[in-house]
Amino acid sequence: MKKLLIFALLFFVTDFVKSQIPFQSRPTAFTIDKREFEISLFSPTRYGVGKKTEVFSSIFADWKLPNAGVKHLWYKKPSKNDNGFFRERDIFFGTVHNINYPTMLFKSIQDHKPDYISDTCTVPNVVTMRNELRVSFLLKKRTSCNPSNFLFTLRTGIKNSFKISKDATMPPVDKMIWYRETVVCLDTIVWFAGVDLDFHIGDYFNMLVDCDFYSVDWGVKDFSVENKIFLYAYFGMRRRVMIEAGVKFAYGTIYGENKFLALPMIDFSYFWKLKKKRDRGLFPENMF
Repeated sequence: MKKLLIFALLFFVTDFVKSQIPFQSRPTAFTIDKREFEISLFSPTRYGVGKKTEVFSSIFADWKLPNAGVKHLWYKKPSKNDNGFFRERDIFFGTVHNINYPTMLFKSIQDHKPDYISDTCTVPNVVTMRNELRVSFLLKKRTSCNPSNFLFTLRTGIKNSFKISKDATMPPVDKMIWYRETVVCLDTIVWFAGVDLDFHIGDYFNMLVDCDFYSVDWGVKDFSVENKIFLYAYFGMRRRVMIEAGVKFAYGTIYGENKFLALPMIDFSYFWKLKKKRDRGLFPENMF
């Protein structure tokens, strides 16, 4: 019995220390593994419906903002053996599409924070849509001595809306981040472009650094430059628990006036994979 306990302990410690923690695929072109859930407190909860497709929804962050989305990895450009920065790397192309119904959230803000949305305004009955292209590749490929590292992602996209009712009088919220999220509901679009860098720090942590540029309407009018710095830590023998903490900075203009915001952020995620089943007789049987 003692030998069994010692073996189990050594297996746990070895698995935790030596195996490389995974990259966080959420901001990249990659999808979560097939039949796996990533259940998050504030970030979107995701599920892998196939090897290249996932669905997601922020069901726990705020039930007053119904939303759903899908991400698909469409194409992989294989690497070549000859010289060239892009030719010798696998490049992955994916798209992200999601839809939101923010009307209930706006009405809640109107009831509790009238300095954000005046109670004399008519909130729009609106659906917003976001469509995005992502391209990901590794800057440091795996070798016989070292694991892969530095996952780099480029992305660009557009947000627009479809008004169900035409009697809205709500102006955009005069606050950083909120401004770009509300102005898109008022007969305009927001386009954006950004970069992400995800890299390992030892055997325990990942670091994510990104930078995004948002612009209201075509061209560059009111804009926002937003930067996130996150540290991810995975726990447990199978890396089932993830804690992330960091800060988001935003700088931009609203009606020509400069604005700045620093927002600390934290989140918790749990990874749960559905077990495969096989038919045996009248009832399915779990395959472990």
